[in-house]
Amino acid sequence: MNSVDTFEKRLREEIAAVEKEIQSHNQEVEALTKRLEGLKRADELFESDQAAIAELLQASIGNGSGITLRMATAPAPTTHRAAANPKPTGTLQKQLGRTTRIGRGNMKTRPVQAAARGASQQGGLTRVDMIATVLRRHPRRSVRELIALLDKEFRWKTNESAVTGKLYTRREKFVHTQPDRSTNRPVTWSLK
Repeated sequence: MNSVDTFEKRLREEIAAVEKEIQSHNQEVEALTKRLEGLKRADELFESDQAAIAELLQASIGNGSGITLRMATAPAPTTHRAAANPKPTGTLQKQLGRTTRIGRGNMKTRPVQAAARGASQQGGLTRVDMIATVLRRHPRRSVRELIALLDKEFRWKTNESAVTGKLYTRREKFVHTQPDRSTNRPVTWSLK
């Protein structure tokens, strides 16, 4: 073999190595793109309500390829990123690329609210479903006991007003006992 043949052989080996490296990088880009999509969805869900976070946890546990449970349960801010400035300026809204609603309670974006509402309408886990699940497992519980169980099982940190409102407005699902003031026994709730 002369030097030209040796050079041609080395050149072909180098081309094959570069093609193999490009293929490896393309696979890595695909994996990173999927991961980025998952992280963006997780970010959207953390900006919405607890039902959406429960959906995220179920999805990550269900297929095994999502965000790990340890990362998904890390403490997350409960308000929108723009909450540091309670009245976002027009330029801030333009930077975010979406309109925000400012009022009492959590600040949410309209698309996130629609996504959360759509998830619950498409068979996702709703707050009423969470309450029903807890009462199915633990019947005859007071509202405070129910809140503790909701926090323990679904990490839904709520208040008495929110839970009581859901219980009283869903009379077709939930039933309660009468309070006994003589023994200081509170109302207990169960599924119908």
